Amino acid sequence: MEQPTWFRQLKWSDPTHVASLNVDRKQIPDFTGCYAFTVGPVPLAPGGVLYVGEAAGQSLRDRLANYLVDFRKGAPGQAAGQGAKKAHKGKGFVLEIRAQRGDAGVYVRWVEYGASEQDIHILEASLIHYLNPAANDRVEEYRHPVLGERERLNRDLLR
Repeated sequence: MEQPTWFRQLKWSDPTHVASLNVDRKQIPDFTGCYAFTVGPVPLAPGGVLYVGEAAGQSLRDRLANYLVDFRKGAPGQAAGQGAKKAHKGKGFVLEIRAQRGDAGVYVRWVEYGASEQDIHILEASLIHYLNPAANDRVEEYRHPVLGERERLNRDLLR
């Protein structure tokens, strides 16, 4: 399957293992965009991604901090002190994989995208549609339109 035009435009960061981010979160940009978790530093390709998410209305650094909690202090799927509050399915999945493989085995990368919240939601839905991650619900594909194979992103909004 050939990569869609919009996907080839994305400037993904190098894969960074979660253990490194727990030592220094300043590696994560203080900017909006999308992120993808993988097991190992593998290329982003359909079927090889654990989870895709977005940071719209907040920075990637702030959003990814939710996944960098100490998974040993709470049950899989909830942060310490979260109690009966409804757990985020994707976060629970990422924390469970971290518990199984250790932080050095789980990687994340991100793309900085300075678009509107709606456009970031569309990019996330498009990434879910294209990459088919293991832990994402397909609801995003129905809540937001997805980009066409030949569509282009506004280059001025990509970092």
